[in-house]
Amino acid sequence: MNVTERPAFDLSISYQEGIPVFHMIGRLMDQHQADRLLEALNAELGKGPASVVLDLRDLQYMNSTGLNILISVLTTTRNKGGDTLIAGVSHSVRQLFVVTKLDSVFIITVSVEEAIAKLKG
Repeated sequence: MNVTERPAFDLSISYQEGIPVFHMIGRLMDQHQADRLLEALNAELGKGPASVVLDLRDLQYMNSTGLNILISVLTTTRNKGGDTLIAGVSHSVRQLFVVTKLDSVFIITVSVEEAIAKLKG
């Protein structure tokens, strides 16, 4: 696989039981992507819900910029009285969470459905 074949970052938002789910695809690596994610998050949090689910099932790669983005999302939701749950983490991204010990900071679930159940429970 060469550089041009690597998927770029993409983001879509869906809702499950009134909770925004941010579906991230590709590679989360730069400030432009960070700004896009944070703008979308702030727009959603402005609508009312204080908690979000980050679906990382299709996120193939993330660097330290990506981790900083996720920490910022977590801080934002917790400051609003909510939380950020991570769902469906790929093996390579999970290793990054383990190495940085962020697996003890974030609630990481196997699926979006499990994350929604934890937020509703």
